[in-house]
Amino acid sequence: MLRHVVAWSMAAESRGELDEVLAELRALPEAIEEIEALSAGPLLNESDLDAVLCVDVADGESLERYRSHPAHQPVLERLRRVAERLVVADYAI
Repeated sequence: MLRHVVAWSMAAESRGELDEVLAELRALPEAIEEIEALSAGPLLNESDLDAVLCVDVADGESLERYRSHPAHQPVLERLRRVAERLVVADYAI
């Protein structure tokens, strides 16, 4: 099992879009069967990051299918557009 973690800070001009971005991320399991578990939300601790996404998949091949899935692409593009900073980490659990 692998966990894909993305933490990000919103660009100042995009802060109002955080709830919409989180809703789009939370809808991904309905479209992408490789997702075994997904959680996403705003960070509650003091940090220069605003939110985090955690996605669990079976293995490296599943992670690649998730990353390249057509349903993932528009959400990823939007996140890249509205984020000032993105930090990505993948690890075995």
